[in-house]
Amino acid sequence: MKRRFQVMGKSGFNFKSMYWPVAFINGLFFGGLALRKIRQYWEGGPMD
Repeated sequence: MKRRFQVMGKSGFNFKSMYWPVAFINGLFFGGLALRKIRQYWEGGPMD
């Protein structure tokens, strides 16, 4: 793994470093969306 980074150098942006932060933010967003929809169904509240 270290060898691959030496060959690649510092020129390109490494998208693998963004996998976990993006997955975490997506989980928060879609989890919050699902909880809101479940609450609206459960309480019969307004649809936003």
